[in-house]
Amino acid sequence: MQMFSLNFFMYTICGIWRPIEWSSKGVNFLYNVFNYIILLLEYFTMLTQFLDFLFVVNNIDDFIANSIWFVSFVAMVCKATVVVIRRNAIISLIQVLLKGLCKPQDEDEIAIQTKFDQFVRLCSIKYLLLAILSLTGVTIGSVLNIMNGQLPCRIWLPLDYNVSLVFWIISIQQVIAICFGTIINVATETLVFGLILETCAQLEIFENRLHKLINKKTIKYLGNALYSLNEDKTGISKCIRHHLSIYKYAKTVNVIFNQMLFVQFFASILVLCSAVYYLSMHITELSRIATFLVYTIGMFIQIYIYCWSGNEVILKSMNVGNAIYFMDWPLLSVNEKKELLIVMIRSTIPIKFTSSFLITLSLQSYSNILKTSYSAFNVLKK
Repeated sequence: MQMFSLNFFMYTICGIWRPIEWSSKGVNFLYNVFNYIILLLEYFTMLTQFLDFLFVVNNIDDFIANSIWFVSFVAMVCKATVVVIRRNAIISLIQVLLKGLCKPQDEDEIAIQTKFDQFVRLCSIKYLLLAILSLTGVTIGSVLNIMNGQLPCRIWLPLDYNVSLVFWIISIQQVIAICFGTIINVATETLVFGLILETCAQLEIFENRLHKLINKKTIKYLGNALYSLNEDKTGISKCIRHHLSIYKYAKTVNVIFNQMLFVQFFASILVLCSAVYYLSMHITELSRIATFLVYTIGMFIQIYIYCWSGNEVILKSMNVGNAIYFMDWPLLSVNEKKELLIVMIRSTIPIKFTSSFLITLSLQSYSNILKTSYSAFNVLKK
């Protein structure tokens, strides 16, 4: 795919996205097998962690430490499952941006699209580097645990996994699951981040396209030039359809990913509350809390990129009315002014992305999450 190539490449190496250009049935079959193996590894780790909760955990420290890993795996598995199940919907969504009214039509629109694409790619690379840094620390800690005879993640199995061969097999499986799960997390979060910001790109292209059209019409009116009324109506109607298609695109993004976002935010709130409490209880044990500290910082960043991108869309979609108001519309015909007025009225209802019914992606929601985490910390501390 031309857009989000880095994200889909990360998906491909993690086994959950078969490139659409592959046509060989044999290669596709082998990749599907690889896909099932990766999903099985992730689901197996999540299930065995859950069993550990049921049958082993018996104190608050173990519960908090294990819950952070378990909830994180639940969110990651949800992301991987959504991408696999809704593959065709994601492909169709990308095609909407590459064809029809949303496709850039001149150099200015291409420049706008390129600006947003480069920004999303740069943010994705930075986030990937941060995740790799965090993953390196977790992997080193996991290797040290393995050398000391401990599994990287606590699990429960109805067999004796202290036997050397079984222990090493499970240890390697967990390390692979953690590494692949981290890349899946990064790919999904930056993909959703990019898809949300593409709404801003389309709104900016819409404003640019409408501004040029109005200027062209104004020049014709001022010059008393002859022009085709039908052509002018077509131009305005295209802009209106483009504006409506942006709302439809945003709604489609929300429909595809809102359940995943719900699980992500619900998990993030639980993890942040637990992690902050755990860090406060073991603040003097630096070696014990180092991994949790890095993980907590990463979780704050993870939530922030969702909320920031959603907030940008809210602001950009509400600014459309102001942008139209400051265009050179006074010399347009009454019908054309009415059409622009309809667009301005529509823009008073901002485009919002939500995590199902739980949270609207905005900086206000991010602030509320921080307050919730702090309040929960105070409750737990008492």
